[in-house]
Amino acid sequence: MSMVDPHALVADPFFPRLKLLVIETTGMAFYADKDEDLARIVAARMEDLGVGSCVRYLDLVTDKDRGRDEMDALVAELTIGETYFFRHKEQFDALRDTILPDVLARNEPFRRLRIWSAGCATGPEPYSLAIMLKREFGARIAGWHVSIVGTDINQKFLARAREGRYDEWAFRATSDETRQVCFEKVGRQWAIRSEYKSFVNFQYHNLTRNKFPSLIDNIAAFDIIICRNVVIYFSPETVRALVPCFRESLVEGGWLVMGHAEPNMELFRSFRSVNVPGAVLYQRVDQPVSPAPVVPLALAPLHPCMPLPPPDLPKRRPSSRPPIPLTGKLAAVPAVKPLPLAAGMARARELADIGHWDEALAICDRVIGADALDARAHFFRALVLEQKGEVEACEVALRRAIYLDRQAVLPHYHLGLFLWRKAEAQGAQRSFRNVLTLLERLRDDQPISDGDDLTAGQLRETVGMHLNLIGAS
Repeated sequence: MSMVDPHALVADPFFPRLKLLVIETTGMAFYADKDEDLARIVAARMEDLGVGSCVRYLDLVTDKDRGRDEMDALVAELTIGETYFFRHKEQFDALRDTILPDVLARNEPFRRLRIWSAGCATGPEPYSLAIMLKREFGARIAGWHVSIVGTDINQKFLARAREGRYDEWAFRATSDETRQVCFEKVGRQWAIRSEYKSFVNFQYHNLTRNKFPSLIDNIAAFDIIICRNVVIYFSPETVRALVPCFRESLVEGGWLVMGHAEPNMELFRSFRSVNVPGAVLYQRVDQPVSPAPVVPLALAPLHPCMPLPPPDLPKRRPSSRPPIPLTGKLAAVPAVKPLPLAAGMARARELADIGHWDEALAICDRVIGADALDARAHFFRALVLEQKGEVEACEVALRRAIYLDRQAVLPHYHLGLFLWRKAEAQGAQRSFRNVLTLLERLRDDQPISDGDDLTAGQLRETVGMHLNLIGAS
């Protein structure tokens, strides 16, 4: 007999507080009127932990040391990971026949493509996109910098997505020929082949808690965003707040693909609606404007989804360090009029978040031309270079940022991600361990500088997950 009765749990005076905490943490208002479903899942967790009362479980999930792990475990049970490859054929047909031809034609001069699969669960959706791109458009995108970002709030799902192994049931909408060509048999499962896996990266992202667009979080300037069967779990108020953020995370002309059961189209009036057989697509189309000049750098009011500008920096003390020899493109930056550092970098971030990579890079270079020892400018320059596909220059800029400020956490973290994507496991491990060392002096709830609301606890957990995955690979 179960130690925890779900019916008694619903009647517990502490259950409403627990339910509110779950909804605030995940945004899943789906459970607001489903007490019995939530209680059944919570009761199972309490049973596993040997916790006999709601108040004790509430104490556990709010504990500053153990609460995050338990909340992640609870989220893993609350979220639905059942999905399969090429789910909803009509939408993949629309991607192949309408969206991708439009995006590839517009991006031909830049040879770059960015796609976000939001709420990717165990990964079939982003991998389906990679398969479609390779098989249907492979010759056309040869030599392109292609990035498919899969995000979810379920850490277990993300770990399974990175592994890329699936049971037979995941292929119920996939032809045998596609499965044989794109996957290899591993025991009773099928593992996606490396040539299709290479386009895809997975990362944690909470749509209701993490700001976006955000260059720091790699959630910005997408050509295509796919968010299917995710926001149906959110309240109407939450969805209304998210739609402008999705729009601002797209480049001009970018496309948003929502699920069949998503809210009414009134929410998407700021997009151009395109009806295709079996699907409705949304395209960001802005009013024609003249290209924004790089100067002057006075900032217009930021959209509420945009990160806040960084605070003014303290005046730099004269450095006793010898100047760093500059090489490559950086050496060719001409002497320019000095820029206010905070205003310059805020403008660079604003431009980068909407995909104006060249303009953002120009501002970073001007800031560096005025002060070659500005570590933040080198760091943001590295992020922009990575989006432009300039891999070697990105690594140089990241390492220069670390050299100039070894206490800055994010350059170490992004160098770890960079090296991991290059399959340099030892270097990635070293960078991630450097992050953990730097985080030792920070409280879990302390924001990371320039991190767009990222806290030390969140980063610590994410880095730990990366190290576990590297160790298991």
